[in-house]
Amino acid sequence: MNVTEHRSGLRLLREALRGTRGSLLRVGVWSAVEAAPALAAGWVLAAALDRGFLAGRPSVGLAWLILLGGLYAVRALAERAVFEPLARIVEPLRDELVRRVVRGTLHAAAYRTRPADAAGVSRLTTQVDSVRGIVGAILRTARPLAVTLVAALTGLTALDPLLAGLVALPLAAALAVFLLSMRALTRRRRDYLIAEEQVAATTGAVLAAGRDLTALGAEEQAVADVRRAADVSTAAALSVARAAAVRVPVLLIGGQLPVLLMLLAGPALVERGAVRPGVVVGAILYVTAYLIPALQLMTGSVAGYWSQLRVLSARLAAASAVPEEPEEPAPGVLCAAEEGAGDLVVRDLTFVYGPHAEPVLRGLNVTVPDGDHLAVVGPSGIGKSTLAGLLAGIETPLAGSVTLGGRPVRVGPIALLPQEAYVFPGTVGENLRYLAPELGTAALDRAVAAVGAQELVARLGGHAAELADPARTLSAGERQLIALARMYASPARVIVLDEATCHLDMAAEAVAEAAFAARPGTLIVIAHRLTTAARARRILFLDGGSPALGTHAELLTASPAYASLVGHWAVPVPAPAS
Repeated sequence: MNVTEHRSGLRLLREALRGTRGSLLRVGVWSAVEAAPALAAGWVLAAALDRGFLAGRPSVGLAWLILLGGLYAVRALAERAVFEPLARIVEPLRDELVRRVVRGTLHAAAYRTRPADAAGVSRLTTQVDSVRGIVGAILRTARPLAVTLVAALTGLTALDPLLAGLVALPLAAALAVFLLSMRALTRRRRDYLIAEEQVAATTGAVLAAGRDLTALGAEEQAVADVRRAADVSTAAALSVARAAAVRVPVLLIGGQLPVLLMLLAGPALVERGAVRPGVVVGAILYVTAYLIPALQLMTGSVAGYWSQLRVLSARLAAASAVPEEPEEPAPGVLCAAEEGAGDLVVRDLTFVYGPHAEPVLRGLNVTVPDGDHLAVVGPSGIGKSTLAGLLAGIETPLAGSVTLGGRPVRVGPIALLPQEAYVFPGTVGENLRYLAPELGTAALDRAVAAVGAQELVARLGGHAAELADPARTLSAGERQLIALARMYASPARVIVLDEATCHLDMAAEAVAEAAFAARPGTLIVIAHRLTTAARARRILFLDGGSPALGTHAELLTASPAYASLVGHWAVPVPAPAS
């Protein structure tokens, strides 16, 4: 994991925890209270021995031990009190992370700022829950660990600087080794997480394509792909285990070696009068009761939690990243104030639905001048809707490019209306103004009238009428009329209609198509009827081979395949638009 990824993950956590500062402060206060025994234990034990039991005053020694017991009682009360603010920190964290990841994932899907991520569902559920759990575990373990280390070292130094020096040197060396090993451990944990995601993605893809794999006789290849991903995951898990083994020398150097040094040097120091016997025992208590358990916790669970948190938070930060300003505006907004959007240029466009599939489109080249009216026709399944998605920027080509006015197309510059129109619960006016929120009532009425939806809007009760369940209460044709009016009212200069009038009768379809043909801007229609194609200025015919481009009359002469298709469309042909 590089520094940028690490910082982005920590920044995500800081932002997600921003509203919990009061609870964090309360946790800090109670943590200081929890540290009281670690700070005073060795000093109290030394006083109990030197001033009490070894001095022949057992009652004094007992009083000091009672004081130590009182400190542990205070610690227990603090540990209990800290759980309430901890809950106020940890519980809202998951909701905030989910909001951020959902927002980032939807933005990436809409604006194509990142490749599609097959592990997105895993990230949203497993990884977000893991981060929530790890943050809670760190606050329960690393927090007392940190205050215990500081308190114990402070108490040991105050008790006897000489003995503290015997502890500090090997402890510092052990901590240095540990911190250096954490980088390797974090990197290997990241590799393991990616390998696990790849296992899930590969297995999911194989299960989803089960019938196709059986039909093609590719079961062995599918098994090999899953086994290969599993082997990589296993190797990554072993690598994590090897990196975690460094905790053994850390514990030996930082914990056991100081005890050995004090046991070896203690008798000589006591004989020379440099220290008192109780001080030696108190110093050993600091190491054995606090420093060694803290090292064990730090190199064990806390190290694992921290490395996992760094990896997971960085992954979530990547998933939730949203540029402050999108590279392209929202659908229908771009070009609102421009005279023209520019030519739409398709160059060497190739698209496939899978790594082993035949291209749906291969090397397509076409230029749609600004203000043109183009119809796209061809047999079912030939790639017409795929082309519509590529033109609108909601599909990513394998090769080639789509540019508008010389700029690469993303979602936004081109407004696409698919075959199944979406009308959401809300008022009629809210649906109609979705792409033009500031549009006045008069302009909205003109859009409704232009596409022939005024009778429908009046019957529904006008712009203020509530559509509680449009999927059930409106027919497919009625939903299309509302969506057509919404699209007509938008400020978009380039509109793609992907069989967006297929549920209308021929008379209603003619009204809607005539309205869009007369509307300023570029119109591209995926046609399902000859009448729709013939109304266009030009026609792009796709048949799986070389595409043909021209007027209806030109294609009848130049393309036998187009003429054959027209033969199946036995419908009177209107005059093409001028």
